[in-house]
Amino acid sequence: MTRLWARYGSQILAALLLCGLCLLFFWRIITPFVEDRGYFPSGDFVDQFYVFRVFEARHVLAGQIPLWNPYTYSGHPFLADIQSAVFYPPALLTIFLGGPWGLPFYALEVEAIAHVFVAGLFTYLFVRRLLKADFPALVAAVTFAFGGYLTSYPIQQLAILEVQVWLPLILLLLTVTWERWQESRQRRGAVCAGLVLGISLLAGHPQSSMYVLYIAAAYWGFLTYEGRRQLRAKAGLFGLFLLTGLGVAAVQLLPGLEFMLLSTRVGGTYQEMAHGFPLHDILQVALPGILSQWSPLYVGILPLLLASLGVYLVRRRMVLFWLAVALVALVLSLGGGTFLYSVFYLLVPGFGIFRSQERAAFAFSFAMAMLAGYGAQAMFGPWTGQTGERVKAVLWSLVGAVGASVALVVALLWGWLRSGLAVDSPFGPMLNRAVLLAVFLLLAVGCLYARRRELLAVGALMSVTLGIILFDLFTVNWQNNFQATDPLKEYGPSALLAPIQADADAGRVYNEWRLPGNYGMYYAIEDLGGASPLRTAWYDKLLESVPIDRLWELMGVEYAITWRGTLPAASERIYEQPTGEDVTYLHRLEAPSPRAYVVSRAEVLRGEDALERLADRTFDPSESVVLDEKPSVELEGQARPSNSTVHIVNYEPSRITLDVELGKEGILVLSEVFYPGWGAYVDGSPTEIRRANYALRAVEVEGGPHRVEFLYDPVSLKAGTLISMITLLSAGAMIGWIAMRQLRRSQ
Repeated sequence: MTRLWARYGSQILAALLLCGLCLLFFWRIITPFVEDRGYFPSGDFVDQFYVFRVFEARHVLAGQIPLWNPYTYSGHPFLADIQSAVFYPPALLTIFLGGPWGLPFYALEVEAIAHVFVAGLFTYLFVRRLLKADFPALVAAVTFAFGGYLTSYPIQQLAILEVQVWLPLILLLLTVTWERWQESRQRRGAVCAGLVLGISLLAGHPQSSMYVLYIAAAYWGFLTYEGRRQLRAKAGLFGLFLLTGLGVAAVQLLPGLEFMLLSTRVGGTYQEMAHGFPLHDILQVALPGILSQWSPLYVGILPLLLASLGVYLVRRRMVLFWLAVALVALVLSLGGGTFLYSVFYLLVPGFGIFRSQERAAFAFSFAMAMLAGYGAQAMFGPWTGQTGERVKAVLWSLVGAVGASVALVVALLWGWLRSGLAVDSPFGPMLNRAVLLAVFLLLAVGCLYARRRELLAVGALMSVTLGIILFDLFTVNWQNNFQATDPLKEYGPSALLAPIQADADAGRVYNEWRLPGNYGMYYAIEDLGGASPLRTAWYDKLLESVPIDRLWELMGVEYAITWRGTLPAASERIYEQPTGEDVTYLHRLEAPSPRAYVVSRAEVLRGEDALERLADRTFDPSESVVLDEKPSVELEGQARPSNSTVHIVNYEPSRITLDVELGKEGILVLSEVFYPGWGAYVDGSPTEIRRANYALRAVEVEGGPHRVEFLYDPVSLKAGTLISMITLLSAGAMIGWIAMRQLRRSQ
């Protein structure tokens, strides 16, 4: 035990410290005292990620894989929506620990907080491996974990957070791989790094994964440049890492790629992709919160100084590498505001298919944390006479910066006084930030001066420095994701929904944004809309192109939740609820269309022609269907099919069973979204599903009684599962074989 503590004691203490700091930072989220309790705010964290996790939990705890979600967008490939993160291990852990209690909202908050902790822990371990020192590693860890980026919108958009926190562990394992390859040609580290990459990919945010991969590739390329030998072997090691990661995540990536290529995200233009921070947001590197709610570029004043010291004092190529990453990421985060993004858009794979270039702030934040670690090592390491002179020059520069910040405080105070100290004046908030800037700059001067003059013992000054960094980052960022009221109140028991829930055979619902987008998943109510970045392109086009009442006919809508007092279709208003300044109405349509029916007429039209025909008032969906190909059966062509009945025997998310009886051949039409992976079987024999009414499904059926079954069983999932299983078995076998060989050598 003593030997173990001597070897790992400092790492254990650092981990406990980081855990304690994380609990302190989020104390109002985790406190057991109700009067102090707060919540992560309404938004994507609740409406998408929490509701997604609840839906997944219901299926997983019932022993099912959640493949298809019938409750949003009239049917949605849930597993293929990559942000569902169905196979992400920490998500499964949350489900198994919190699921038996209904997966409380608190469980997902704890999961997010735990990821902030591991971001700090992994950064600490990585920097400690590089610099062989604890304090610089702690500085880098707290700068990254509690800086303005990781504590801002990545928590709201949970998949971003959960992908990115694995980067420092990946870089650590690549470093170990490099060192062991140099010593004994071991490949195990590359496989382990690939396994962690696979976990990161499974968290489900492709744009963040792109940044993780590019930073890892750049880092490995830098190490290779430093070594300059055996380039082919080192490229092979990186390839092994990459293939392992992609192979592990194939179970999620292949269905996700299939869906993405069929979604509304395909074919974006430069104008759509080039959005980033406005140029003036660079000011938030020093003055957070003056221009927007969040300040993702803020890393703290003292960490910014330490990063500058690292660049100025440390003569290592690794410092230049992280400086280059920080500068490129900063400029890329401005999107089309500079020409650099155009170069990446044209030449670098990935940058032309992802929106929101401000997410490059991730790379900037992490690189600045790395530079702050190097700066902390330079500040508290041994100094030469030349170092002292350079620090003296930095001190004078800081004194000038303090003077400028005091002048800014005076100017803003004067402006606020001129406005009569108005509460809504912009000078007030800007003055607060300017005061903080002046105070933290002054404290930075004090720390550097004390180090130069040796006014405090090094250990004491380290503690003071770390304390100032924490006070800065906590003060600025600790309430970035906080609200006092429970966001799940929007999902509480609702009299508005009670009539729908009481209707065992309720048709679909049209929610005109009176309830949260994914309320249907939460209540198991089938809705035309939803809330997800991905939707099938043809369904989205159908929603945009046909009149609302025709859409209701096609999709079997029975209820409408809307601001409209009257509807364009005959309906009964069964409930109304005051909502702010207006009223929300619940209508029941008097003659809703059936969810499945048979027709004996077909028109063959594609694309815009099909949409125009569906919107035409002379077209009757109950009598005819628009197909994209000519049917193979002979149709009667009469207005109504003779002697036909359709009865839904079983309706499950991934399986629909119907009993159909026809006098002659006809086409069975379902108000279900067409999507690859669905198979159809008539009396047990497979039959082709045709794309009907632009976005829906239909099958041809012979005359007579038949059992028709629709089953969602995507090939992409089968292929991905096979690849992931082979990868995991191969990785395990390789690691085990290497371990056995080392054990034999040691005996």
